[in-house]
Amino acid sequence: MQFREHLIDDTIKGIYGLAVADMNGDGKKDIIVGSTAEPIVAWYEAPGWERHIVTEKHGGNVSLVAHDLTGNGLGDVIVGSGFNRRVRIPVEYLQWFEAPTDGGPWKSHYIEEIPFLHRVALADINGDGNPLLIAASIRGPEGEFNDWSDPGSVWGYQLPNDPVNDPWERHLIDGQLHLNHGLSIGDVDQDGRLDILIGCRDGAIWLEPPSDPFTGEWRRWVIGERESSEVFAVDLDGDGVNELLSIEPWHGNVLAWYKATGDLRNDPWMRYEIDDTLNRGHSLHALDIDGDGRVEIISGYNGEGTSLQLYRPENLDQNRWTKEIIDNGGLGVGMMDVLDLNDDGRVDIVAGGLSTGNVKWYENLGA
Repeated sequence: MQFREHLIDDTIKGIYGLAVADMNGDGKKDIIVGSTAEPIVAWYEAPGWERHIVTEKHGGNVSLVAHDLTGNGLGDVIVGSGFNRRVRIPVEYLQWFEAPTDGGPWKSHYIEEIPFLHRVALADINGDGNPLLIAASIRGPEGEFNDWSDPGSVWGYQLPNDPVNDPWERHLIDGQLHLNHGLSIGDVDQDGRLDILIGCRDGAIWLEPPSDPFTGEWRRWVIGERESSEVFAVDLDGDGVNELLSIEPWHGNVLAWYKATGDLRNDPWMRYEIDDTLNRGHSLHALDIDGDGRVEIISGYNGEGTSLQLYRPENLDQNRWTKEIIDNGGLGVGMMDVLDLNDDGRVDIVAGGLSTGNVKWYENLGA
């Protein structure tokens, strides 16, 4: 695989929150980022990547999603802000920024305080066109700085018809997740409904929705009991049953995959290690990126050395993989998205540098 590296910005430290969406309704995919080191949320306009500031007044922007909340054709931004485990003022909070229609400043709308808020996502669970906002806290509010015994929670929010004046109603999905770090959305059992995947101290967790994901009780299934930091579900071997990918432990050094041995909910999953050389492993995605019919894994780390890399399965029965370096030392990944950014029919990578203070996209040039 060959990728052409494009630097978008290297002037903002601590890039963490990241999303890709059409922000101005021109049909092109723009990039939105948030910083935990500076009080900045910004978006970059495709194709020239001109920077537009959403805010310079809110710090700790650890996670974000873009969605047209007002129905005017412009992308608004929902942000988990205030993330700072050492400084507890202000406590983490959920907010959304309303896109201006006249070129003026963005308006911030406070939703509510969520101590240690760490991840947000949007998921149309039932495919009915009504996405649920998922908000997850890494831990609970009780305890000292390094005390992780108070569990974090996962909440589901209905998007209000009038997001400015209507309440943002929420429902507790799971309140017993210790060191709740990784969050991804995927259809684990391929029943046509989206599930929530969690990487936490309790393991690699699958949260299965009820028929009504907002009011009903979600079911929790443990895929692997080892402490996990990031998770992702994908059918690696093409047998029609999803495998689970995991970075272990928290900010760990191991990339592993789990294969079901029978019943997805009740039978054990077999664990296989792919790579044990990560240094603060962070972010995880998988799909057929080169069009050869096989799924590749994209991951990286933001510890010393920093790397973004692709893993190609050579023989899954023997757990043999080839690792290809995409960026060696130039980006310490926080979050990333993997999609066709420039609409040329090939899948690209967009990534934010948490430890390197930059935003890049990697253009897929094919084999």
